[in-house]
Amino acid sequence: MKAYSIRIYGRVFNVGFRRYVHRYALQCNVNGYVENDHGDGCVHIEAEGEEDDLVRFSILCGEGTPYSNVTDIKIEAKEPTKQYTDFREIR
Repeated sequence: MKAYSIRIYGRVFNVGFRRYVHRYALQCNVNGYVENDHGDGCVHIEAEGEEDDLVRFSILCGEGTPYSNVTDIKIEAKEPTKQYTDFREIR
């Protein structure tokens, strides 16, 4: 089990980006959450899962959506908390 804190920058607000991230998490068996971080101007994701699943998830998130434009992605490896049992979209 691994954990990533991911920050995605670009045109990621008001384009359904969190909904796509939620869908990607379900496809990749990743638990955690996604939220908008208006203070930093990014989408913030806390994700836990197997390393291969997290890598695939990160790649999908970096590709964005049809309406977004990802300009930067920052990934920080962390110790997993194992507190997440699903993936949530925080509004």
